[in-house]
Amino acid sequence: MPPLPPVAFATLAHQQPGRPYITGITPTSLSGHLILQHPDPVLTIADAQTLAPVERLTGHTGPVTAVTCEEGSIWSSAKDATVVRWDERSRRAATTIKAFIRKPLPVTALAVSESDHLVVGGTELVSSEAHILFWDTRNASEPAYRHSSTHSDDITHLSILPPTSSFQVSPARQLPQRLLLSTATDGCVALSDLRQTDEEEAVQAEENWNQSIAAAGSYAYEGRLKIWARSDMDFVAAWGVGADPDDGELQLQDFAEISSAQFKYRDFELPRAGPSVVAPVGSERAYPDRLRSDYLIDVCPSLGVNNRGLPIVGVGSNDGNIVIQHASAFSTRENRPYHPSAYFVSEPGARGHKDVVRCMYHAVRDEALYTGSEDGVLAGWSLASLPRLWTGNPAIDDDGGDGREDVASDDEDDESEIETEESESDKSDNSDDMEVDEGPRHGPVYGGRGRNDRQDKRREKRHAPY
Repeated sequence: MPPLPPVAFATLAHQQPGRPYITGITPTSLSGHLILQHPDPVLTIADAQTLAPVERLTGHTGPVTAVTCEEGSIWSSAKDATVVRWDERSRRAATTIKAFIRKPLPVTALAVSESDHLVVGGTELVSSEAHILFWDTRNASEPAYRHSSTHSDDITHLSILPPTSSFQVSPARQLPQRLLLSTATDGCVALSDLRQTDEEEAVQAEENWNQSIAAAGSYAYEGRLKIWARSDMDFVAAWGVGADPDDGELQLQDFAEISSAQFKYRDFELPRAGPSVVAPVGSERAYPDRLRSDYLIDVCPSLGVNNRGLPIVGVGSNDGNIVIQHASAFSTRENRPYHPSAYFVSEPGARGHKDVVRCMYHAVRDEALYTGSEDGVLAGWSLASLPRLWTGNPAIDDDGGDGREDVASDDEDDESEIETEESESDKSDNSDDMEVDEGPRHGPVYGGRGRNDRQDKRREKRHAPY
């Protein structure tokens, strides 16, 4: 029988001045900083090691909607119809791009490719149009081109996918070099040619989930590219990027949907004590006998993917506790149960969150998980000192199988260990188990172990607003 989910306390936690909601955490690409997003015009720069605020970025006049860091630059979009590039040294706006087509357009999603001199912004639905705007950074006074019919409602996510050579799906057809992933509250998930100005030619694949999409992303699984999406109702979906068996056209296929019932309003029993359950710095403190999940925080495939290609997720309680969950190794098309991989507890006496957790970021190299909550707390959790998280993939999990399907999810318990501030200095840097390129570590804990036919198909799939 494999070990059951470990219980961990926050390694570090810092409440930001003024207790602002933390709705997003983005790492800078060069310095050891985290950019904290709030539901207002201000961004906070926090130190990734101490979690303390370093500086505030002020310049937007409307709520910030997205942040991305690219080649040493910090970019943000906001509902004030601007995209800003920040100078991290001076902490001032270095470039301001205005989203304006007949009227200002609130920008709700953002992607940047510095090497392509390209900034891509997605807008709210204004005058019956939701635009994807493409600016050349060398002349950004107006968009170089735009796609205005891919989506029919507010755009919620934009990201530039890895080079298509890394996931070429059909030797019969050459894909564009780079693809743009876009999602919206209309339920549409689209892959478009980043450099194609003709929108009918640009869209390479699309599917409609029929759920309002709140967030999305991509990840690799067994040499293929996968797309995930999270809905406003806390459902999760995943697609594989593949080829149509008849004509070789790009497709989103192998659709899998996980109901919110796997994430919300579930009860979990925690172990009472054990040699590997370590309290935060100070004296031993009690932690809850049971946790009840109230919402889905986010999808985090970098933490693990099961043998069906379904990613790990984080769920939370209204009082700030977190459960990391994996999909069962025995998932089927009809049944995709999720089980706990770890419990991150913050109450009643432990440091950490005491309110709804709004965001999470996995720092792979640092083997740390950062979380932010509505009470303004930024917390860091050591993964290095925990047993390997269960993923639901027998090729990775220690016992060659999930090993938990005979245990009721509401009654699972386990023991774990996590470094505290007092013992961090004694921990050595050992990342032999990490299959990533080494780079600078900044976290609170170091170490650890397709033309006409395609247009016809698109018209058949045309969607109405969700």
